[in-house]
Amino acid sequence: MLPKTQRIPRKLFGLLLESKKYLNSEHFSLRITSSEKARIAVSVSKKISKKAVVRNKIRRRAYSVLKEFIPLLPPNLFLLIAKSGADRMKSQDLKKELSLLFKKV
Repeated sequence: MLPKTQRIPRKLFGLLLESKKYLNSEHFSLRITSSEKARIAVSVSKKISKKAVVRNKIRRRAYSVLKEFIPLLPPNLFLLIAKSGADRMKSQDLKKELSLLFKKV
């Protein structure tokens, strides 16, 4: 899990969802809004899985990969939204897809 200073509170999710800047990959969507500091949040909808165990597993795996990217990111707010199929990804594929997505930023 990321430190609280690097995560985004839920009250800012609405601002990020309305953002015009976004990037898409096969299993994730990334919403971006400007900020003074790089902060990240991962969102996994109940549409992906009804089971909280599965949603939390996706979230934990994404956060573990994102720890590497935080020092390299520009000062923005990033909301990573999981799409269907993200629960069946292997860890190598997850790391590759997220690295490609954040390199576009």
